[in-house]
Amino acid sequence: MQSVTSPREQLSGLLDQLIDKIPGALHALLASGDGLKMAWTQQPVDDADTLAATVAALYSLCRRPFAAADGGMRQVVAEHDAGYLFVMSAGASFTSAQAVGTVLALVATADADPGQVGHEMAQFIRGLDEHLVVGARTRS
Repeated sequence: MQSVTSPREQLSGLLDQLIDKIPGALHALLASGDGLKMAWTQQPVDDADTLAATVAALYSLCRRPFAAADGGMRQVVAEHDAGYLFVMSAGASFTSAQAVGTVLALVATADADPGQVGHEMAQFIRGLDEHLVVGARTRS
């Protein structure tokens, strides 16, 4: 009997492939704009939950100063002595009040090449763009 993989497992497998392409990449995660994890690489679930909430909040905070400007937030990079946190808008071609957006986060070591990380993340997003939209949650 052939096993059926869920969409989350399929996306997580693609994230694993992304990590394998980038020297120094440690973890990657797709999160909804409201902080819920959608797919993640091999890391404890609690760590993935924390990272999803963190990157959604960081992305939202960084968008605020540009609220009156045309366009959208594309990328946020945090640099630490131990490495980098990259957060990139995903599913960006879908702008709608009914979508909360998606972000792609990647944690890398200090010796990772930021240019290569950004390039590979952008390529990943372009390949999956239409699958990365998350509908807004409603209260019932």
